[in-house]
Amino acid sequence: MHCEHILSLIVKEGLKEIKDSILKIRNAVKYVKFSSTRFARFKACVEQEEISYKGLVCLDVETRWNSTYLML
Repeated sequence: MHCEHILSLIVKEGLKEIKDSILKIRNAVKYVKFSSTRFARFKACVEQEEISYKGLVCLDVETRWNSTYLML
């Protein structure tokens, strides 16, 4: 458990270094996610560019760094 805690602290410190970028991505995800029209347009663009994706756009939970990773 001690190693997991240390790893978590290291990752959280690293995320602080890119917090402005994360905030911009989080806002973009919210913009797409909370409008069915925008989400449909986003999905169409993804399919047109043949980008593989696994479903819905994921919004992170700020207190869980692993969810920030998944959002990115």
